[in-house]
Amino acid sequence: HLGFRGTEALGNGLKAVFQFENGVGADTGAMFNSARDTYAGLAGAFGDIKLGTLTTPTRALGTAIDVNVGATSIGDNKALINKAGFDTRQGNTVQYSSPSFSGFNAAVAYVSGENKTADNVAAKADASAWDLGLNYNNGPILAGFTYANARSRDVVDTQIKNTRIAGAFDFGVGTVRALWNSTKNENNVGGNLKQNVWGLGGTFNAAPNGKVIAQYYKANNINGTSNTGAKLFELGYEHSLSKRTVLKAIYARIDNDNAAAFNFGSNGVNNVAAGNDPSGLQIGIRHAF
Repeated sequence: HLGFRGTEALGNGLKAVFQFENGVGADTGAMFNSARDTYAGLAGAFGDIKLGTLTTPTRALGTAIDVNVGATSIGDNKALINKAGFDTRQGNTVQYSSPSFSGFNAAVAYVSGENKTADNVAAKADASAWDLGLNYNNGPILAGFTYANARSRDVVDTQIKNTRIAGAFDFGVGTVRALWNSTKNENNVGGNLKQNVWGLGGTFNAAPNGKVIAQYYKANNINGTSNTGAKLFELGYEHSLSKRTVLKAIYARIDNDNAAAFNFGSNGVNNVAAGNDPSGLQIGIRHAF
């Protein structure tokens, strides 16, 4: 990915901030092929407020707990936890993030849909979403709670609610991580679907510049429906040649139940049908500049 960011001092501690960032598809020849965090905003002693395409609190907590550098891998946890779509960047978003108080900070985002229909149309719609987060990040401890609610405002008032709790502890030679996520899909005609996902992960510094990474996530069955769960396994090694350059090798696999079709969150396998079990080997180099 390639981007630009900057600030402008406005006086009295107030700053204008901006970022433009986009994905570069080297294998397809697409210069800009995916929207990443791109915004304009204001920052000061009050915290910051940004408007644009943003990583909202739910996604931020999920990527913080993932064991992969940059949360980019065929085995990253988005494969199982992104049921509600909150683990993707959200367009048309305004987000406020507070300053940190003894390690605590809060964030709230509002996402405005662009699907509003005229009042005289039978199937009216006006989608929107809220995403709230509270985090503690101090010393070896990271912990967070998020809640997101998306409303389609369609004829059956479809709502998707997502609750997430996660934490990590750094004990010097490695880390342990845990996450629990619950997604509910509700409407006013009796629809009430719920699926819980939990996961454990860890890293271990096996060499001065290298670490083993591993994580396991399990999606339980959707309530009232059998064989709709899945398991994600990932094992890998990351070797730092410098602070900016990392070599990596990853093996990942998803075991789907007979009625489930989960796929990798990044570089997924094509045409995964229910009951298929995607697996893959990823070897690469990551350089930050």
